[in-house]
Amino acid sequence: MGRERSVKLAQGVRVRTYASGTQTIEIQFQYRGVQCKETLSSLDPSKKGDQRYAINLKAEVEGAIERQTFQYEAFFPESKRARLFGHANSQITIRELIEEWLQDIERTHPHSTYRCYRKSCQAHLFPKFGDIRARDLTPHHIRAWIRERSGTLKSIRNDLTPLRAVLDRALNDDIIDRNPLDKIKVSKLVDRNQAKTDYEVDPFTTREIDKVLQSALIYDPRIRNLLKFAFFTGLRTSELFGLQWGDVDWHQREVHIQRAVVERKLKETKTRASNRKVLLLPSAYEALKHQKQFSFVGSDYIFVRPDDKGPFIDYEHLERPWKHVLKTAKVRYRNPYQTRHTYASQLLSGGENPLFVAQQMGHKTTEMIMRHYGRWVEQGDQPQRHVFVSDFGQGVREARPAYTHNDSCASAA
Repeated sequence: MGRERSVKLAQGVRVRTYASGTQTIEIQFQYRGVQCKETLSSLDPSKKGDQRYAINLKAEVEGAIERQTFQYEAFFPESKRARLFGHANSQITIRELIEEWLQDIERTHPHSTYRCYRKSCQAHLFPKFGDIRARDLTPHHIRAWIRERSGTLKSIRNDLTPLRAVLDRALNDDIIDRNPLDKIKVSKLVDRNQAKTDYEVDPFTTREIDKVLQSALIYDPRIRNLLKFAFFTGLRTSELFGLQWGDVDWHQREVHIQRAVVERKLKETKTRASNRKVLLLPSAYEALKHQKQFSFVGSDYIFVRPDDKGPFIDYEHLERPWKHVLKTAKVRYRNPYQTRHTYASQLLSGGENPLFVAQQMGHKTTEMIMRHYGRWVEQGDQPQRHVFVSDFGQGVREARPAYTHNDSCASAA
């Protein structure tokens, strides 16, 4: 299979040979701080006369730029880049700006970040602003859209992130004279009741944990091991999915959290602080030992799906057994992320140092801990120590059931 090659004719002028064998002459130059590349498709790269023409054209372009007489569309009327400069500016739309920006995001950011931005653009920005010319977009357009939204303040700000990015770029490229978002205070346009998320920290009690784990063991021991480890380590669901046997230090009784599964892809942890080593409570350590029989040989990943379906790569892979387990345990439904909240609230109410809990959970400071779990922090004077002082996770007594999920299925059959 061929590879793309290029031959330099002069500074900023080259002949590109594509994998298909096709050749073109390309010139490069800087205009208004933007690196521009233009393919001269009408020229024959094999002809010396056409090569000299390209070199002279490059010099003419740079001369016009220096004299401040350069008009992009006059030199390259068929160029898409011409839409960004000169008289063509008046026609470029928000949709075109966003699509170009998304292409850059796809190349330079994690896939999950790109997908998040793309969903936001397709759901909100394209329908509302896509057909508006960039120079015609006003603060009034944006304010009207914000007032119409029913989401939280955080979700609205997240949706505005791509719009701000493309408008900043358009401002730098002289496509627009000012960024209309600079005149908008989003928090002043969102109803204060609407601005708050209805998501609550709703941890499980120790009695509920016991019931959930009993039910999970009946469903499948592999699910029980995963849930037990989740309750007693506070890992994010994505971190549980990405955990591998090589991350376990059996001697120190800790695991190194250094990757996560997001949008079906393995990636690095969410932040630098998220890359951490988590000390294992006895109950978490026990869950790992029980899991060895299922995945230690033949799989890099610690937690695998029942019936040899491989590792967890999608939240839906856990959601179905999670719902079943809670239903049969007769425990009020909360989403799986509440296992993380349970870990934090139980340790804090047991007297653990908030900074230590923050570090265990992958937070750089205690700000998130105090914001979400402040009411569970022990108010009495506690020594500043990084050892477990609560009873949580020191051992959960679980009577083994007389039958397993497979037995129940067999009897039903």
